[in-house]
Amino acid sequence: MADRTIWSNRQPIVLETTSLTTVLDALINNHSAPSTLIICSTKDDFISALSDAVALDSLPSQRRGTSTNPIDIDMTDADDSTNEEARHQKVAEHPLLQPTLHMLTSTSDLKLTFCPSTPHTLAYLSLLSVKAADTTRATATPVPILAILNPIAQHEGTRSWSAQGLSKFFAAAASTAHDIGAKLVVAECRGGTRPVPLDEDDLWAQVDAENGLRQEEPSSWDEEVAITRVKAKGVAKRDLGWQGRMVKLRTVAEKWCRFVRLPED
Repeated sequence: MADRTIWSNRQPIVLETTSLTTVLDALINNHSAPSTLIICSTKDDFISALSDAVALDSLPSQRRGTSTNPIDIDMTDADDSTNEEARHQKVAEHPLLQPTLHMLTSTSDLKLTFCPSTPHTLAYLSLLSVKAADTTRATATPVPILAILNPIAQHEGTRSWSAQGLSKFFAAAASTAHDIGAKLVVAECRGGTRPVPLDEDDLWAQVDAENGLRQEEPSSWDEEVAITRVKAKGVAKRDLGWQGRMVKLRTVAEKWCRFVRLPED
């Protein structure tokens, strides 16, 4: 579990959570001026993902019982229309979707930048470093933040989708954070954007899905990627490329960052 102390130093971190709302709340509540949030997508895609995330958070969490720790479930039929109406109301009133005075005030010193592709992200990081060369590097506390949201999803399916390509990104991000005197914070939030495959033999999972209970998504950081992306001779153009030895994304990120888990509601 994370605490306030993780924001008071310049050690690069990865926020190990798939909840977009949890990450945004943490950044808004803990950033110091001048901080920057780089979102690795278009503005429209981000707004759509945020709406999906808020809707997902309004669903009841999945609860499982075991033979040694059973869960009592009230089997009384509930009014589905009332529950659905309440969820819609909860989504509409979510603070991240409201232009409240608190939101406008607290984010006035948090610069928001949208980078729709990997080259855009790397170019913007380079630009920040160049600008920092003409200014005095900040050393006082509180520490500003350089946050980067969803860089892994942005790399996926591109020529940079390899440990080598992702290492290039992390090296650039860590270097830029050092140049501008900021704390690097990386987060990958895919909750609500990609369905979790259901086990056909897991009856409880099928029932939970039918009842609208949200399923926990495996961490993106435990996915594997090839060490390098090379093209084998004679391979058809439609193939994504030859894959050699694989490594977890977590292993790549840990060369630069420490993983921190935030409490989720």
